[in-house]
Amino acid sequence: MSSFNRKLLIKIILVRRERLRAQRKARAMSIRPILFNRLLHGESFLVHELRNDPDYHHKYFRMTKNSFDEILHLIEPDITCKKTHSRPIMPIEKLALTLRYMASGNSQVSLALSYLFSPSAVSGILREVTRAICKKLGPLYLPKPTEEIWKENESVFRLKWNHPNACGAVDGKHIRVQAPALSGSTHFNYKNFFSVVLLAIADPNYKFTAVHIGVSGSQSDGGIFGRSSLGMALETGTLGLPPPKQVGGKVLPHVLLGDDAFPLRKFMMKPFPGKFLEKEKRIYNYRMSRGRIVVENAFGILAVRWRIFLTTIIADLEFIKKIIELGTILHNFCMTKMDHNGITGDTFEGEDKIPGSWRDENTQLQGISQQGSNRAADEAIGIRQSFCDYFNGEGSVPWQD
Repeated sequence: MSSFNRKLLIKIILVRRERLRAQRKARAMSIRPILFNRLLHGESFLVHELRNDPDYHHKYFRMTKNSFDEILHLIEPDITCKKTHSRPIMPIEKLALTLRYMASGNSQVSLALSYLFSPSAVSGILREVTRAICKKLGPLYLPKPTEEIWKENESVFRLKWNHPNACGAVDGKHIRVQAPALSGSTHFNYKNFFSVVLLAIADPNYKFTAVHIGVSGSQSDGGIFGRSSLGMALETGTLGLPPPKQVGGKVLPHVLLGDDAFPLRKFMMKPFPGKFLEKEKRIYNYRMSRGRIVVENAFGILAVRWRIFLTTIIADLEFIKKIIELGTILHNFCMTKMDHNGITGDTFEGEDKIPGSWRDENTQLQGISQQGSNRAADEAIGIRQSFCDYFNGEGSVPWQD
């Protein structure tokens, strides 16, 4: 290219740049005047006031002040603003905003107005704090389960729920989401709304021991469970369940308890199908349902405490998955700290079930559809029958009749 053409090209580029700069709308203000008053009139002021009122702090954040402070101490280094910020948002305000987002289910724009933050700042804070909590608390409160954890769960199931060799209960729920961009009908489920599926295994204390997040809601007929990390780990034997152990007069494998939606496998038991069953099978179904109820309670407590799961989550797909992960971690954290916020699970007195307080509210969490056909291998059918024989024989209890 000649020097003349090069100079002409540079002039054209500079002229176009100046025209674009002139057309660009100038910012009306660097910071809106109303945002200057956030420490005096916004909910940031309320956050500091609530620290002197434990009861209202619990209602507002769905956790105690001690639990709040413990999380803040762990993630504070990761969410502290650089000193170059002229009006930095303090870590306590960032954590408060995120917990309120989870506890209330309010939109990001609504929280921006109540906290007197800009909407873009709210979006950035939620991502920053969510990332920090998942990083710091995830390994502590949602670790990969080990054989020791499964054995501990099995002992509690045996003593508390009268079910030997049970290591957990499994279930899946559709979490309502905004239609992901360019996804078509990928996440449109059989209930006629867009969703992401949370598959989870719960222990006897209503905590999640293993989860899989992100299967699209449109998958059915075995797709959700079979293609999940939990399903594949169970099929390949890599989830770490303990080796088989003697139950009555037979050696039986350790199992998970599922409902009719899940396939019958040697590692997963489900009820006998049908309504008009003989007494022995009805007793088996009843004994199993008492153990499987722990996962139903776990999901119910999760949704009642973190009410964002009662709404349609509006965010991009990757952040939605992180929100769901954050919810499971915070749930386990609070349950570990015995911070129940007045929410109770179902309990039993003999054959009588006392419903938990979470059932007073409509959780709106939809279960997954049937995962494949009812066909099962002879081995799995035999294992279920062996548990049935045990419940009607050596392992019978007075209230089961």
